Amino acid sequence: MTKNIDDVLAAEAAAAEDDVLPDVLPDGVEVSRPHVGRPQVVSVRLSHGELEQLTHAAEAAHLPVSTFIRIAAVSHVHAHGEGALADVTRRLARLERAVFERVE
Repeated sequence: MTKNIDDVLAAEAAAAEDDVLPDVLPDGVEVSRPHVGRPQVVSVRLSHGELEQLTHAAEAAHLPVSTFIRIAAVSHVHAHGEGALADVTRRLARLERAVFERVE
């Protein structure tokens, strides 16, 4: 019986999600699963300067950069509500129009 790649990947993904830790772990083994409950990953392109600023801010807050960015983004949305998202959507649409007008 041949398996297609989608079936193999689905089975591997399911096995990874169903991973159960043994009741007893070897001495010195620490388990950290900070990603549990947050299965989505977002990639963001940053300039060197932007990343440097975020890294310094995260270090000052004693947080990993990804955690710092997540907290800042979620806090911004909560503080500004849906209006902020609508504003970002309008700005992106305006930028897209400007870019495509230049290309044409």
